[in-house]
Amino acid sequence: MKKSFARGLVLSLLLILLVAQGIQALLLLPREVTRFEGDEQSISFDLPWPIKISDNGGILQAVDDVGKGYILNAKSGNYSFTFSLLGLLPLKQMQVNVIPHLDLVPSGHSIGVKLADTGVIIAGLDSIMTSAGKREPAKDSGFQVGDILIAVNGIELKNLGHAAIVLEELSQPGTELECQVIRQSKKIYLPITPVYDVEAKRPRLGLLLRDTAAGVGTMTFYHEETGYFGALGHMITDENGGMAADLSSGWIVEASIVSIRPGKQGKPGEKQGTFVEDSQPMGAIKKNTELGIFGKLSRKPQTELEPMPLGLKHEVKAGKAQILTVIEGDKVELYDIKIEKLFLQNKPASKGMVIKITDPKLLSATGGIVQGMSGSPIIQDGKIVGAVTHVFINEPQRGYGCFAEWMVLESGLLTEIESYAPPKFLEAIFMLFLPKN
Repeated sequence: MKKSFARGLVLSLLLILLVAQGIQALLLLPREVTRFEGDEQSISFDLPWPIKISDNGGILQAVDDVGKGYILNAKSGNYSFTFSLLGLLPLKQMQVNVIPHLDLVPSGHSIGVKLADTGVIIAGLDSIMTSAGKREPAKDSGFQVGDILIAVNGIELKNLGHAAIVLEELSQPGTELECQVIRQSKKIYLPITPVYDVEAKRPRLGLLLRDTAAGVGTMTFYHEETGYFGALGHMITDENGGMAADLSSGWIVEASIVSIRPGKQGKPGEKQGTFVEDSQPMGAIKKNTELGIFGKLSRKPQTELEPMPLGLKHEVKAGKAQILTVIEGDKVELYDIKIEKLFLQNKPASKGMVIKITDPKLLSATGGIVQGMSGSPIIQDGKIVGAVTHVFINEPQRGYGCFAEWMVLESGLLTEIESYAPPKFLEAIFMLFLPKN
């Protein structure tokens, strides 16, 4: 009896261990993977049990080594698979994005980001000291921080300097002004009456304004046929630094680098650039996400490189790579880097790899990664595999990069490509612990 009990206990423990190993293997599987249409590419996993695949869509083919994975053979679309224990208990879901082979034009061009083509940003709402006490005319009129003031009494505001002149001329005590504002993609009209500031000794509205320029960054890529572009590799946040800035009226413009403040330990460097004000905007921004800004070009950069294939994240490896960026004027150059570490990511995120600048010329000019370099495309083995996103504050030679695959999936580009099929939903049940024949 004791021997039977001991034998049963050992078998039970082995079974529990086997189950635990399998569940752990499932949990380590990525939640989302991308593969190219037409390629017989395996998606591998390592389970301790044999599996049987129920696949009505006919897109899966088990590999010869049972329990090690499957080969995907599908048209473009989005597919969802459920891993279930004995076909009853769902343990894991995986989304597979099958996309057409993509050739993208690597950029590296410096761009200026403007939250709107015209107007000024409401950066704050000020109180005003009057003879009757403090007043807050801007707040009382319904203005909010982040609003874009585009016109006053029908006069379009071109920039910050022009807005200051117009508001000074029109602001008279007791005279109501009609302000046209963009808020969350909608135009609204707000009336406001200036009050006399006894401290400043002039009429004021209580509006604190700033230019619509959000800074200088780098374009990562664009698609030649559709004109879709991706840039920055990270989100542009609002005044409080926590939420995505409203870029529904945003544009990108050409920028020229005039100087560089090199990065030092504890103090990030910066590309200092000027917007080419006289030129027409290069493109409209459609999305502002954790992976960068995306939109559609109205015209291409004056200098362009040959298109390159998109490299998926499973193709990226630690080792030598290069980036494209500008350190003077508008000249895009190629510089050496090293990909030091890759992170296993189950969902899109801006920190997918650790990179280190190794190029002597770039280190001499910038000290490493500097502000304004975000979005510089990372090239490896003739493919666009990522973009520079962040710098290590205390080690400016090193920083983070994101995967180009995530940027493409976030961009909206795939929906614009003719060969991209409408999304599908397909569920494949993986039967575990099958009884022996």
